[in-house]
Amino acid sequence: MADAEQAPHIVRDFMVGNTRIKIADNYCRDKTPEDVQRILKKIARDAQAAITAAAFRDEE
Repeated sequence: MADAEQAPHIVRDFMVGNTRIKIADNYCRDKTPEDVQRILKKIARDAQAAITAAAFRDEE
């Protein structure tokens, strides 16, 4: 079954003001440590690219 079709596996449920926040771990709970490291490295590369691009825009 696709991730979007699964019932959410709620790991946190809390309120911030009038907003109810539910955090589900369906996407990440079955990842291996190697998968996690690969995902974190991709996030770091994407974030660095965005930060670098913003810095160059600010210089113009």
